[in-house]
Amino acid sequence: MINNHVLLINPWIYDFAAFDFWLKPVGLLSVGSILNQYGYHIELIDCLDRFHPALKKIPPESLPKNKPYGVGKFFREIIPKPEILGKIHRYYGRYGLPEPIFKDELKKVTPPDVILVTSGMTYWYPGVFHAIHLLKSAWPTVPVILGGIYASLCGSHARKYSGADYVVSGPGEMAALKLVSELTGNSPDLSQFPQRLDDFPYPMYELYEHLAAVPILTSRGCPYRCSFCASHLLAPVFEQRNPLKVMNEMRYYYDKFQIRNFVFWDDALLINAEKHFLQLLKLIQTNQFDANFHLPNGIQPGKITREIASLLWQTGFKTVRLSFESSNPQRQREMGNKVTNDDLIQAVEILTDAGFAAPDLDVYILMGLPFQAFLEVEESINFVHQLGVKIRLSSYSPIPGTRDWEKVVQHYQFPPDVDPLLTNNSIHPLHRTEREYQSYERLSQLAKSLNQKLNN
Repeated sequence: MINNHVLLINPWIYDFAAFDFWLKPVGLLSVGSILNQYGYHIELIDCLDRFHPALKKIPPESLPKNKPYGVGKFFREIIPKPEILGKIHRYYGRYGLPEPIFKDELKKVTPPDVILVTSGMTYWYPGVFHAIHLLKSAWPTVPVILGGIYASLCGSHARKYSGADYVVSGPGEMAALKLVSELTGNSPDLSQFPQRLDDFPYPMYELYEHLAAVPILTSRGCPYRCSFCASHLLAPVFEQRNPLKVMNEMRYYYDKFQIRNFVFWDDALLINAEKHFLQLLKLIQTNQFDANFHLPNGIQPGKITREIASLLWQTGFKTVRLSFESSNPQRQREMGNKVTNDDLIQAVEILTDAGFAAPDLDVYILMGLPFQAFLEVEESINFVHQLGVKIRLSSYSPIPGTRDWEKVVQHYQFPPDVDPLLTNNSIHPLHRTEREYQSYERLSQLAKSLNQKLNN
């Protein structure tokens, strides 16, 4: 194989705020592992690597301090806001490696034959565009393939404006292999391509010099079709892995990289729990890992049993967040009755009986949903606070292709081809008047003050 060098790029975040809750480009690393298995030489530049060795050149007082369990703030540079966001009275930043370090890294890597760029939130695309611009400046003739969340959900926008030569959507392993092989003149044996998640090689975490934590996916996709969520658009088929295979992967990272923080990002972790996650918990207990485990994505309160809660406590789960969204019964019915108020009450009781302190549990509440009154959010905040647990407010972002998107286009004067920057949840996209913005700020302050009371 002659033309066999592939460069992976995880671009910056451009936004009003960003925080590293164990963010790693797992999809990009999975694509890299498949290509590597087929003989390609893989290199990575991750602009969001907070432990990149080049950051040691920056005075320590200029870098954010690391938080427990491997999370923390990114290095931030204030940059001009895009014109369309000019009326937002907040600083806009580039989060991640300083641009000079990125340019230096480009000079160090082997000149690539193909470049793969991933993308995160749809409204982070300016960071993607800038990375592609710099890549094209360095290697004008090298083809750039763009994938990831933004590319999948806003494909037309990406093809028109990103500067990438190719844009792919959805799970990228097979698509990337075919396209890279076509561009490099290779003919892979596709009959050997993995048919199940359990057959995939592990994501290429070995490309990092330092890892504070490793995200683990025990499944791909989600069987639910929440009106606000795009999970089924990004991964149309829901598939769960064999718990023993997951355990073997964790043991590999534990032994080879001394990883002591494992993060589960599954969208539906407790589906088929008796055969899936519960079995994994028992394996973790049997293996007696001296490690911490985290559930930042929110698990379903109604599926938490006393056995699951007990094992979560015994095996060392430090971050436990619960999906709730709203205490309003009508809203819960519209979301498919995945959770009720009684479910949450019972889940908190079960988890605290198992050993968790209530203030160490977080409950997600959504605000800014279509046709959602401020009073609904306030009532949800107070309901959660009365249970003694932390409130974690999340602002709604309208996502193209979801059921809620149709409501947004019809009732909130959103053109179907709206600039994704205007879907940024930081600006409360459906309620952009100054009065509404201040109302959301008051809700945020209410949640913050109630959480502080729990700490006192």
